[in-house]
Amino acid sequence: MTARDLQDYIVEDLQKVFRRDHFKTPDGKMAAPRVYAQYLPKKETNDEDDPFPYIIVRLDSGSIEKQTDPHKIAVILLVGIFDDNLDNQGHRSVLEIIERIQFHYEETPALKEFVFIDPFNWALQDEESYPYYFGAVNLTFQGPAPRAKWSELV
Repeated sequence: MTARDLQDYIVEDLQKVFRRDHFKTPDGKMAAPRVYAQYLPKKETNDEDDPFPYIIVRLDSGSIEKQTDPHKIAVILLVGIFDDNLDNQGHRSVLEIIERIQFHYEETPALKEFVFIDPFNWALQDEESYPYYFGAVNLTFQGPAPRAKWSELV
């Protein structure tokens, strides 16, 4: 199993977790957060709406101490919310998403062959960016020791 597999599993998992949760979109509708691997998709035109709400599953780093040790993979989840309510409290929706992620992986840490391991770290943006709000989660997953030959992986 590779880090790419983990990224795919997390994308699929978070799509299921948030399928019934709806947040405001820039065009005034309500939608479940879209989950993307690594980066947001590029816009084809400048007229396209921003892809809010979203969660980006970004592979950050990995390590293997010895060939027989488990693979530790650091993942950053980036959360983006649109909230044009004048009370300027969109950070609360970001926290709602972060808390759901925390509860989910604490309750069910196994994701196929990978397991979430402590700690769970999160942060909110420092500067105001109304009506857009952002947060991040740092997770580490442990995976099986990579024993396959390179030719089997590609």
